[in-house]
Amino acid sequence: MKNYIYIAIASIVLMACGSETATTIEEQTEVENTNSIEEIKAPITSTIECFGVVDVPPSSINEIFSKTNGYIVDLAVLEGEHIKEGDLLAAIESPEFALLQKEYKSAKANYDWQKQHYERNQQLYASKSISDKDFQTIIKDFELAKSAYFGLKEQLTAIGFNAEQLLTANSSRLTIRSKTHGTVVKINVKNGTKVSPETHLFTIIDKTHLHVEMSVSASYITQVKKDMPFYFLNGTDSINGTVYLINDLIESDNTVKVHGHFNDVKDEEKLIVGQKIFVNILP
Repeated sequence: MKNYIYIAIASIVLMACGSETATTIEEQTEVENTNSIEEIKAPITSTIECFGVVDVPPSSINEIFSKTNGYIVDLAVLEGEHIKEGDLLAAIESPEFALLQKEYKSAKANYDWQKQHYERNQQLYASKSISDKDFQTIIKDFELAKSAYFGLKEQLTAIGFNAEQLLTANSSRLTIRSKTHGTVVKINVKNGTKVSPETHLFTIIDKTHLHVEMSVSASYITQVKKDMPFYFLNGTDSINGTVYLINDLIESDNTVKVHGHFNDVKDEEKLIVGQKIFVNILP
């Protein structure tokens, strides 16, 4: 009888221990699952890796178009050539220029005569020596001559001519000069090419404001802050910089643009606009 009692007590103890063990394992599993969820919610990385491209601001890219009809002559530059403001790029030749110059000189001569005629008759009108009607006609002729002269002058200046020089010299060529310093990266014409006001002639890039445009995954963008350091390898050189701007737009590829500046200006000389790079941002 005692043996049955001992067996019953032992069974109860084992059941209690088993229940306690199961509860402990279940609690441990819940803790582990909770920790796993917390880790998924807040991923922490020592570096943020992303792709980037070496770029310049839109204001540093100069596209040069023809402003008139004609033919390219005296192409003076090569792709990759560094130029200064005012350097000759090419010249455009056209018979139309000679006609415009003739009209311009004629308009200038008529304007000068009408101006003198107006000034003389202004004094006569003040002394009542001519009628109101006659003086109004003189004023009208002077204003028409003035409009014709300055209209042609503005037209020639807009094309690229030095209007004052055209009054003393004959030229059927329009010189095209650079309005900035930089590198000629694209030439779309050659000597003899027929051009019109829509013809794209040259692309000139000024590398003064060279920078990095990084594409950071949207899931990591909250970890990126202004002034954070970044680096990338260019051959055997490690080039360093600092985060300067973070865009507020998520692109279609689920990345956010991050703008970075270089720490050393000398590093910019080693890089090319459009160069693809792999960047490490250090949070």
